[in-house]
Amino acid sequence: MVGTNGLGLALKSRSGARAASGPWLDADFVVGQYGFAGRSFSDPAQFRLAAGGTVAPTGHLFLGPNVAPDAQELLADGNFSAGTATDWTGVGGSVAIASGALRVTGAGGSGSGAFRTIAGLINSSGRAYRLTGSVWRGTASSVTLGFGAGGGGTANYAQTANLTNTVPEAAALYCGGFSVGTASIAVRHQVNPATGTYFADDLSLKEALPYAGFRPGNLCGIIGATTPASGGTGGIVLQADDNAEFNANWFERNFIRIIWDASLHLRLIVSFGGTGSQVEQANIDLGAVPAGSSFAVAFSARDGEYRAAFIGQPAQKALAGTFPGLAAIRLGRGRSAVTGLWTGSISRIRLYPYALNEEAFAAFSSGEGIAAWGDSLTAGAGATGGSTGAATYPAIAQTLFSPPRIVHRQGQGGQTSTQIAARMNAVPILVTVAGGAIPASGPVAVTDKSVNVLYNSGAYTGAQRGWLAGVDGVMTTDASGNWTFTRSQAGMAVAAPASSRFTCAWGLYLKPFEAWLWLGRNGAQSGRTVAQDIDAAVKSLGHNRYLVGGILPSAADSAPALTAQASLNGQLASLYGVRFVNLLAALVAGANGSPEDSADVAAGYVPRSLRSDHLHLNDGGYARVAAAFHGAHQAMGW
Repeated sequence: MVGTNGLGLALKSRSGARAASGPWLDADFVVGQYGFAGRSFSDPAQFRLAAGGTVAPTGHLFLGPNVAPDAQELLADGNFSAGTATDWTGVGGSVAIASGALRVTGAGGSGSGAFRTIAGLINSSGRAYRLTGSVWRGTASSVTLGFGAGGGGTANYAQTANLTNTVPEAAALYCGGFSVGTASIAVRHQVNPATGTYFADDLSLKEALPYAGFRPGNLCGIIGATTPASGGTGGIVLQADDNAEFNANWFERNFIRIIWDASLHLRLIVSFGGTGSQVEQANIDLGAVPAGSSFAVAFSARDGEYRAAFIGQPAQKALAGTFPGLAAIRLGRGRSAVTGLWTGSISRIRLYPYALNEEAFAAFSSGEGIAAWGDSLTAGAGATGGSTGAATYPAIAQTLFSPPRIVHRQGQGGQTSTQIAARMNAVPILVTVAGGAIPASGPVAVTDKSVNVLYNSGAYTGAQRGWLAGVDGVMTTDASGNWTFTRSQAGMAVAAPASSRFTCAWGLYLKPFEAWLWLGRNGAQSGRTVAQDIDAAVKSLGHNRYLVGGILPSAADSAPALTAQASLNGQLASLYGVRFVNLLAALVAGANGSPEDSADVAAGYVPRSLRSDHLHLNDGGYARVAAAFHGAHQAMGW
């Protein structure tokens, strides 16, 4: 585990392994333990052999490029055995087959060449490819082989140096960023005038990966490192790229990198070069990391969805951008052996098979996180900045821990204890869909449901990711409360019998965390009680690391309502003992002594100096709640 610093960062994660199905690759350079594809190694050389890794001159690990022995050949006639060049188009010259090889004859002008479109053979994004073959010159002065964009040649994609051998010379190139409609491979003669002959044969195009088992289009992991003792120009902590080169020089157009920049900020940057130039797709600023400090950062990337977070801090995201094809992963540098070199240390890297959605990544990156479940009081109604501000009680509470611990705010305004418990998967959400089946793709209408959790502050709204009949998807609602389930990925149609259970993703992924339960202000659904819902919520956790917050009165409550609330709070205090947090007492203790506050306390209400309205709190009130939950949590020793 990486040591912590003032940022409170470490590699420990309560649910990271569960969230991402365990690491496919795990290299702990401090302890000297390594894992790859389910195998464990104590010898780093054996680990590198298994993973296809090498050690760079800078002392950091390189992975890839790797082409599987059984990788599919994408060029049907790369050896030209059929005796035809119909797939090839000449530019500034003519093409023919001569002695079983492709021959290009330049016709003069500024350069000549021939290209073959591969757009129909490859994916335009998310995958990297290796091109190999033999090329040689005849009467021309040189020849190059490369990836390109149709008649535009190979500029800004990938290309060999000018080769001058008159006998076949082996060449290999990689590229992971292509023009959607014009991706091609090409042989060229780049002189003026371009005359004479040159040849290519035994061409092969196969997919390349950083290591065996890598899932194209996904990058997910945790890396721990220590920044250099001084800032300077920063450096690249991790880079995944397509291993492209141009004219025998390093070439960076397609990459995902974690970089510590000259302003001491850590960033996740994504670039895709399908247009023939480096185009930034995402730039996530995680904030400053001082020189000489250890940190751990989680990251997840897939097409249009990029996330990163310091372990134990809120996740940042960019929900747009094309994913580049990746053929190599490098620690401590990019393709260049000169710029961007990491002079700090790297303690551990863990790489997982799949990128993660919002809920899974939040759990994955949380470290020793806490889940705060509740209604509008947990959401922060009345706080400065509202539910997204820094004055909600979960936001305040996470700053009270040293080091800070993230508190996931799971508050929805107006929800009953039953609805909250249902979001936790403690009370079943039973769903019936039209036709009794989830279609192979697209949405399906929900005709019945047992608990409506898509409700917030008096309106039917929001969405819940989850699983219905074992199918991953998203449940949405219209303004009338009618639900629709849309599966995340197309597949086979799946039967969904009446009253099939819908499992909420947030409830599943946050289940292992300590829980602060503040349920019941809005009562329970018909046929249930608040006490039953809290009991179900507690039992659903599967652990005893939870606290139960007392129910607050409203200044609009009648005397009988106040009596019933006091009775319920007494029942909860008796049931949960030291796990019961008497929030009314904590707020009453914060009364300012004014006649108004004193009158409220005498009537059994929350002091008005700590309220924003008849019920909801202001910043001062939420600070008192945060301190009460934090104090009770610390007293439990969690």
